[in-house]
Amino acid sequence: MTADLAVFGKVFTSEDEAFYAEGFAVKDGKILAVGTKEEIQQYIGKETELHTYDTGIIVPGFTEGHAHISSTIEFMTGPFVEADSIEKCQKIIKDFADSHPGNPTIEGGGFDPGLFGPDGPTADIIDAVVSDRPVIISDEGHHSVWVNTKALELAGITKDTPDPENGKINHYANGEPSGFLQEMAIDLITPALAVPGVSDYKKAILYYQQIGLSHGIVSAFEPMLSHTKDEPVRIAAYDELDQEGQLKITYRVAPTLNPSDNTDEFYQQAVAYHKRFASREKIQINTIKFFMDGVVDGHTALLREPYQLEPHDCGPLMFEQEDLNKRMERALQEGFSIHVHAIGDAAIDEALNAFEYAQKKVPGEYRNAITHLQVCQPDQPKRMKALNVVAVVNPYWHYETPLYEPLEFPFLGKERAEHMYYLKSYLDEGIVMSQASDFPVTVPPDTMFCLHMMVNRFDPKTSKKPYFPEECIGVEDALKVLTIGGAYENFLEEKKGSIKAGKDADFVVLSRDVTAMPKEEIYKTKVLETWIGGECCYMFEE
Repeated sequence: MTADLAVFGKVFTSEDEAFYAEGFAVKDGKILAVGTKEEIQQYIGKETELHTYDTGIIVPGFTEGHAHISSTIEFMTGPFVEADSIEKCQKIIKDFADSHPGNPTIEGGGFDPGLFGPDGPTADIIDAVVSDRPVIISDEGHHSVWVNTKALELAGITKDTPDPENGKINHYANGEPSGFLQEMAIDLITPALAVPGVSDYKKAILYYQQIGLSHGIVSAFEPMLSHTKDEPVRIAAYDELDQEGQLKITYRVAPTLNPSDNTDEFYQQAVAYHKRFASREKIQINTIKFFMDGVVDGHTALLREPYQLEPHDCGPLMFEQEDLNKRMERALQEGFSIHVHAIGDAAIDEALNAFEYAQKKVPGEYRNAITHLQVCQPDQPKRMKALNVVAVVNPYWHYETPLYEPLEFPFLGKERAEHMYYLKSYLDEGIVMSQASDFPVTVPPDTMFCLHMMVNRFDPKTSKKPYFPEECIGVEDALKVLTIGGAYENFLEEKKGSIKAGKDADFVVLSRDVTAMPKEEIYKTKVLETWIGGECCYMFEE
């Protein structure tokens, strides 16, 4: 059989029995054969397109295990308020407002709640620069919003508005709402929000896709944010893009089940989504997302032991254990996998308890997932392995930031703060790992930075001091997290995740051989080309 394409160079396959090869052949978008130069020569004919890479390395296409893809719309509607001072936050908001006088509402994201102290930011800070229009800024973790007085007025939030279940309205000393809303209180601001349409979300998905391809991503998982009520619009955007042939990356999407949702109504809708896309290649809905807790810096992560400065506060409980057990049982009964947000160790416990309950009630081969896993304890990986849980880790966070000590130490105490974000512990236990950027909650999906962080655990821009270095893993293992691990998470390992005969011809060409260079310099590597199904979808340009 004659190949359409033959690729030669140093090839990392992600296949345990043969990590490396000298080349591979491609036919009709699939890998035809992998092996030595001599073995691949037999598939070359007059019409075969030849690509030889004398430097760098060729690796399988990368995966994204958790990113809020459609939520990148916030970059199109408002400012990204990432700053290290209140004054800089104000300037970013003001500059955007001044340059967009026609926007009736300003909606942005990216601020760090820890910058404002334990009570969070206040409306008067925004009022000082923008008071004529509602301003709504999501925090970097999307677990709180910071709004101005105009937004509070439009939403009808007053000093008499009660806290919703699993949510908190913060107040000034005089009892008036301060403009800082946490967790499920975010829903209260909905009346002040603009309503994006399908076309807006299509632009957001394509925006992510452009970034993803430039970093070698060929498949991505989106768990919908729990505080949105426009899942049908977002899913319609995916549908239209797929029918238009504009989806290059393979997407898997999960609706989110909130504590307040009617379980029957939710699963009726989720099953309809699943059936709608069941035969599609580029978009499917096979997973349900659950929030177990919030975030450490908002005191909403659920911990076994209380927060350092709050002896009676372990964080709020999103679901009662019995209720969660039943809801997850229903997910498995309906044929869905489960993807859980869990930051705190007690939240991880609750998720594992529910997995164990549901998997006993509905026996089967499961690969349910937990993402973030910030405050994990030594006893938990063994239990995760026993339940075949996929660890969706966030290597982008595995280093000491300038705010590390002022934030994590006071909240968690030194012992917990210095032993977060396992990697090697999961690897040693035999747990499959996938990686996630959590974009746009945090940084864009820079896969080479991610690889660097798994291997080194320090940010080369801020420090050379590794964070919890015992949890570093080797380059080959890290490449497997980026490739076959993410494919396994989404039941795509038979098609993607490694360079193997019969699989999709998805591969990435890197500028440097990351397996044979100083590991401290991995972050300098560039993605030169991204191929999907034997088609070049991205090429680096200086």
